[in-house]
Amino acid sequence: MILFLSKMDYRAELKNPASIGYIDIIVAEAMKDADSFSTIFELSFDADKSIAWKAAWVCNKICRINPEVITPERRNRITNEVIHTKHNGVLRSMLSILVDGGLPAQIPVEFINLCFERMVSPKGDVSHQVLSMKLLYQICLAEPAFAPELTAYLENISPADYTPGFNTTRKKILKLLYSRHIA
Repeated sequence: MILFLSKMDYRAELKNPASIGYIDIIVAEAMKDADSFSTIFELSFDADKSIAWKAAWVCNKICRINPEVITPERRNRITNEVIHTKHNGVLRSMLSILVDGGLPAQIPVEFINLCFERMVSPKGDVSHQVLSMKLLYQICLAEPAFAPELTAYLENISPADYTPGFNTTRKKILKLLYSRHIA
């Protein structure tokens, strides 16, 4: 069992291929204090994408338990990483963190455009599509002027081109848009 990991130890543990098997132990350790979470958060931007991916995964799990750890500054960094990362695992975890931890106060237009692109890309990873759709809905709640555009996209998508998971989320988001009268 891992106990009292230092910054270097977290990096070494995440570098270890076997760490996937005990990621929940790393989550429990990182939740013990703010410094540990900060260390893991910083590692989610590591140049070594295998470390960044696992660190982002740990942050995602922690955010689901305690979304308050994602401060406005962290939201901005995550949003910037979502715009620039090419690693699927990092992207999936970062999108999920934003769904659970909230969007930044100032949402870059490039981020919104990328969410639309990822959402409608039929060959894209379904998790990226669905998480992008959920983020776009959250943007609509904050900025109702986006609702007609999201509604039009979702109404005009051919369900046959997408997975059942995508289509289920699409129906739920449309229902929410209609019920809140923001569409």
